[in-house]
Amino acid sequence: MPFSANEVLFWSLCLFAAVYSFGYRIIFKDWKGRHRKDAANCGMSLLHGLVASYLAGMDVLYTDWQFDGHNTPHQNDIMDFSISYFLMDLLTYVFVGESHEDFLFVAHHLATVTYLISCRYYASHGAASVMCLLALGECTSPLQNVWTLARLAREGSSMARCVYTFLSPCFTLVFTFVRGVIGPLLAWEIGCFYLGGRADNDAVIPQWLVCCWTFKIVFALFGSMLWVYKLWMGLFRFDRRSIRRERSSATDGCCDGTINRTH
Repeated sequence: MPFSANEVLFWSLCLFAAVYSFGYRIIFKDWKGRHRKDAANCGMSLLHGLVASYLAGMDVLYTDWQFDGHNTPHQNDIMDFSISYFLMDLLTYVFVGESHEDFLFVAHHLATVTYLISCRYYASHGAASVMCLLALGECTSPLQNVWTLARLAREGSSMARCVYTFLSPCFTLVFTFVRGVIGPLLAWEIGCFYLGGRADNDAVIPQWLVCCWTFKIVFALFGSMLWVYKLWMGLFRFDRRSIRRERSSATDGCCDGTINRTH
């Protein structure tokens, strides 16, 4: 039986607040500065990614893709769960954001949460597109958050450094395929449906809202392409630094051997 209106939203907000507080005050209490805040955010993102990608993925697999269909109670619950995550994540970043990259992050979250809210509480139609986008956008979240935590901890932990070194090419390839290949195909499918006017035949979804949703999908796609580019640039820089360190270690070893032989 579906929860009553707004019950999922309320309890999910409480859940994500508790997860953030638990991570910030207990799990990552010894971490310093921005790393501690980012790690606590990863806890929320990991939970949301696991739950939302599974639930939305199951909905996509077992429900017809009717992009103008009426929202089901199950879809509304999934959207409420995701709305609560994005709102809580926005609150933490608004209060602790410290770099220009946070503005892009906040803009992405604002676009996403307004898409969700307008579909859930205004149009009451079109949740199939949200399920497709959630399943696609969150399926890489578990891997991404493990990679992010390893990146944050790699300076002080050899294990984290090994995990980061191993996951970097894997995550970059997976993210590139999901966001760079499947993402544009899905955006094209949804865009053709909405901009083709099929969602406005019976005034189910207003044309202005259709255009707004399409713009947000394109904006999210652009942001994904930008991050794909940054991931590859970061991976290349990381590989070059690793090669330089290996050469430096080899040179030092040769020098030590020469010195030992001379003595």
